[in-house]
Amino acid sequence: MAPDSDPTNASLVEVISALTAELEAQRAQSAKQAEEAAEARREITRLVKMIEGLTGQLDVLLRDRDEERRAELAKIREEAKAALAVVPAPIETEEPAAPTKKSGRGRDNHGRKPIPPSIPRETTREMPEQCSACGGSRLNQKKVLVSEEWDYVRAHLRARRTERVLCECQDCFKPVVPEQPPMPMERASCTFSMMAWLCFGKAGLFLPLDRMQRDFEDQGAHIASSTLTRWWQHGADLLLPIAEAVRLSLLAGAYIRTDGTGLVVVFPRKKGKPRKGPARDGPTDEEGYLLPRSSHNGQILVFGNDEHSVFHFTETRHGYHAVDFLTRGHEADGTPILWKGTITADAVSSQNCLFEDGDRDEGGCNAHGFRRFRDDADKAPLLASRAMAFIGRFYSEEERAKEQGLAAAELLAWRQEHIAPVAAEFRAWIDEHLTDLLPSHPIRKAMQYYVNHWNALTRFLTDPSVELDNNWSERQLRKVNLIRNNSMYAGGVEGAVRLCTLLTLIGTSRLLGVEPFAYLVWALERSVAHRDNRGLVANDLTPAAYKAGQEAEAR
Repeated sequence: MAPDSDPTNASLVEVISALTAELEAQRAQSAKQAEEAAEARREITRLVKMIEGLTGQLDVLLRDRDEERRAELAKIREEAKAALAVVPAPIETEEPAAPTKKSGRGRDNHGRKPIPPSIPRETTREMPEQCSACGGSRLNQKKVLVSEEWDYVRAHLRARRTERVLCECQDCFKPVVPEQPPMPMERASCTFSMMAWLCFGKAGLFLPLDRMQRDFEDQGAHIASSTLTRWWQHGADLLLPIAEAVRLSLLAGAYIRTDGTGLVVVFPRKKGKPRKGPARDGPTDEEGYLLPRSSHNGQILVFGNDEHSVFHFTETRHGYHAVDFLTRGHEADGTPILWKGTITADAVSSQNCLFEDGDRDEGGCNAHGFRRFRDDADKAPLLASRAMAFIGRFYSEEERAKEQGLAAAELLAWRQEHIAPVAAEFRAWIDEHLTDLLPSHPIRKAMQYYVNHWNALTRFLTDPSVELDNNWSERQLRKVNLIRNNSMYAGGVEGAVRLCTLLTLIGTSRLLGVEPFAYLVWALERSVAHRDNRGLVANDLTPAAYKAGQEAEAR
């Protein structure tokens, strides 16, 4: 057989031809890619050259601009140096930053609060003498780093010396002497400031008199305790009409909070006809002393609103004493004119007489109801927790309203929209579960408290001036508790009345944002008979009048 006719050779030829054709195609494709790559290299080379040219041009422009800027800066620097030789440059002061306050119910950010600008300041400026790095003494002031800390300057005693020059008139030959300045009392040995400090220390700082006497002795002044007692008592007596004016100012409003706490009264042995002062009423013994009286438990009541805090002493805990306090005057026939409005109280049975005539509405204390459930929560945890959740929603919605600054009609609308439905749900829940417990069960008694006083406890839903609780009164009575811990008892009815007088004026001053000690000095100076005080009445000497005068002077 001939080689060309072999089928195996024919197949090999076809394979070789196919491979050859595929190889030629790959060679053509490679040549095309090489040509494209060469074109890309040429384009990149062109772009690089263009970028280098632009970069060179930019360098030239920037170099020219920098030279102009350097020349301008050099000129400004020379002018500044010349100005510094005449006028010092202002120094930047870095004041301490005030921390920001978080919104909502969260706590404030950590950090010290700034000291109020009204606080007097003593500024000390420190400057470095030389550079700590190189020891150079030529220093340029850049800024002032400021830090402020609280400091205390101890109060101290001093003697006020007044010299009045006695002269003789050359025309009529009569003696001429300057008028005696106003004094707290006849032949007084203390100033109004000293008297005000004793009153403020006793009723404002709750310091016993023996501690203040010891402080004076540390400063070298030995003043008898009887003398200090006479001074503060006379100061309280001078301020008594002003406290009465504050009471009448409180009764001019339509809403009052009230509460009370006990105070032991001890009657010291006193003479019926003392050497100084008016005679005291009451039978006396052979030595001329008043017959002894046994101590008894009296009561201090507090009445007030957001601008008044009036304390009132009663010898017993009977409710008619509160009615006497609310008496604004008397008719021609002797009938008392009683105050009318809304009173927030603690549902004490002795105060029921306040609401018998229907001229006064009662506001309840939801804080007391909450504590009833909280204190006995272990007796019925599920019911107690549910009740506390309802009451807690009252306070949550009220706090949201206060954060928005709502008042009057807007506050009432908010309460009706957000708290009234919760109150209705709470009352339905109480009615549903009231009979689940025995009448003697503590949680049942807490529920019954709400049932018995529901109208009073929900009075805030119809009157925007009424608060949810009576915690304000309890906070005011903490002052009496502190005094009671230090002094234990009041020295007679007069001592308790004097204490209430000072508590009234100091408490009202603090509510109005008035510095109590400064106010007491101001009021005492104007409460004595003197030419400069003619025409002044008690209403002109109240803390509100003092605040109005301060604001007028500031304007």
